[in-house]
Amino acid sequence: MLSTRTADYIATLHREGAAFDYGRWLEKARQEEAQAKLEFALGESPDRADARPLSRSVLLPRTTLVPRARSVRNVKSDIPEDRLGRRLLKICGAWNNFRKSRDRDAVYSYLTEIYRTVEHYRVRRRTDRLLRHAFEFADLPFNDNINPYTALIRCTSGGGADKKTISKWSRALRYASHCKVPRKQLKAFIKELGGVNACADRYARYCRQAGR
Repeated sequence: MLSTRTADYIATLHREGAAFDYGRWLEKARQEEAQAKLEFALGESPDRADARPLSRSVLLPRTTLVPRARSVRNVKSDIPEDRLGRRLLKICGAWNNFRKSRDRDAVYSYLTEIYRTVEHYRVRRRTDRLLRHAFEFADLPFNDNINPYTALIRCTSGGGADKKTISKWSRALRYASHCKVPRKQLKAFIKELGGVNACADRYARYCRQAGR
């Protein structure tokens, strides 16, 4: 299951399309979450017929709205945060397709999206931006000590992958990152080595040999 914030993010992005403004959406989401938490703390329930709505000035802390960086009504947004948001949304779509499919090879489409995204930001030395946005996207606490592959799997699988599976997939992707020929497809590389499990085992041996 996706978190409430992630589900709202996906719905808003689908609804607004090219006009989506990440900063405006995030500010609105934070305000709504703050209001909901305060209502809960004060014992107010929106489902109660006698519940009196609290004043917006009481519920919400003073905030400064994030200005829109540029008009995106008629063109596809090239704001970095929006591009990254679309990448994460695409990964979530690949995850959902994998979960619905009975084809064992369906996992490779998901792993390929993870691999491409991590490598894209790694070579540009923007991994920290990727991690911060991914944890924010999934509404999870930020962890700067986690491997990027592990983080992206955790943030886009909606809790549908257990720790053992996340670790196995992450090790396989890390091995590919170190040893795959650039133009070779990830699926072909992993399958030639015997599959995801075999590739993950190779990473463990690779680390021992490298003294990591």
